[in-house]
Amino acid sequence: MSDIRMVIGGLFLLYGVILIVAGVVGDAINLWTGLAMAVFGGAFVVWARIKRV
Repeated sequence: MSDIRMVIGGLFLLYGVILIVAGVVGDAINLWTGLAMAVFGGAFVVWARIKRV
């Protein structure tokens, strides 16, 4: 886990999941923002796993 893309992707995924949970409970803007952050974080993680440095 020395690749910075894994760290960035993991943080975006974590914050995205937190916002998704907050969006289900409360405001819809948190849901949409959380989904976008989770997709972005997932793309970073996949990118880091597919193309190793």
